[in-house]
Amino acid sequence: MALIELNGIKKVYRHGDIETEILKGIDLKIERGEFIAIVGPSGSGKSTLLYILGLLDRPSSGSYLLEGKEVLKLSDDELSRLRADYIGFVFQAFYLIPYLTVLDNVLLPLQYLPRESRKKKFSNIQPEKFAEEILNRLGLSDRKNFKPEQLSGGQKQRTAIARALMNKPELILADEPTGQLDSASGKAVMEILKELHREGKTIIVVTHDKEVASYAQRIVEIKDGRIVRCSSSSKN
Repeated sequence: MALIELNGIKKVYRHGDIETEILKGIDLKIERGEFIAIVGPSGSGKSTLLYILGLLDRPSSGSYLLEGKEVLKLSDDELSRLRADYIGFVFQAFYLIPYLTVLDNVLLPLQYLPRESRKKKFSNIQPEKFAEEILNRLGLSDRKNFKPEQLSGGQKQRTAIARALMNKPELILADEPTGQLDSASGKAVMEILKELHREGKTIIVVTHDKEVASYAQRIVEIKDGRIVRCSSSSKN
């Protein structure tokens, strides 16, 4: 069974009497433990697709099976709980809370994690200890009491990755994760994602950068709201 199966996913935005079809019937299967890159020109629909995959947006029509279960029939509250429990997000703009420390930013997802999931996931370790272990792994232990404004771009993105790992997600979604970084910091971030993939995480990255896409096992190319090509990465 595929981890994710999309069938006939369409997304239409309406502005008054004007309709704009962003996704025009997406069929896509993603296996557990895959590393996928979604690529395409600006306006192709790749970020819209990622937001639907991340349960941050609903399609206008179609089917989305997650571990064989249709998620689009769930209520907004049920989707929120599933998202908090199952998915970690990394965004180009970082979205760190400026008045919180690095450690507190990393701990933030716990506020949205369902109580039963929190008890299960942290039965053997205190959340604060787990957060510190993640920061140490990502080379940020000496920055845990810093505020985001005191960090470099690469450190901010590593903090965002640490935050994405806090809920022990099955699926990590990254939207242009290197978009605001220099080449060295961008490579470091992609190496972290590659390492997480080797550990069994399912990774989906949206990017316009061919070098970033080359880290993936499979590249899904979107143009004008349709998948036009699926291919293996040159590095795999």
